[in-house]
Amino acid sequence: MSQAVSFEVDTYQNNRWVLECVLDDKDMALSTAKRLYDSKRFSAVRVVQETYDDASNSSRERVIFETTVADRDNRAAQQKKSDVAKKEVVDRSERHSLRKRPKKEEPAKKKPSIWTMVFLLVGILAVGVFALLYLKSL
Repeated sequence: MSQAVSFEVDTYQNNRWVLECVLDDKDMALSTAKRLYDSKRFSAVRVVQETYDDASNSSRERVIFETTVADRDNRAAQQKKSDVAKKEVVDRSERHSLRKRPKKEEPAKKKPSIWTMVFLLVGILAVGVFALLYLKSL
């Protein structure tokens, strides 16, 4: 009364399905199928789960994963569409930011020259000396 489960990885070549390998582990079969499909050597890949029943001496098959070139093309088109949509959102936000008035750049402040500083210092000292002389004369 036991059941044996196996997973067949098939590739589509020359208008027919070709058995690539049989595995006992579902995750391994799925990753193998995806790897084969990503190699772009096959137009389609599928994983078939086969369950054999000892008691009835029969087996059942069920496709648990299948992908085709059309699926790949659809995913690529969908990705391109989402990339374009993201770019449009960015473009709209850039256009929005361009509508705002740009801040006027303030001209760089010109630093006073050394001669201006010396003249100012001499002037302050002269005023101080004259103030002291005036206060002393009182």
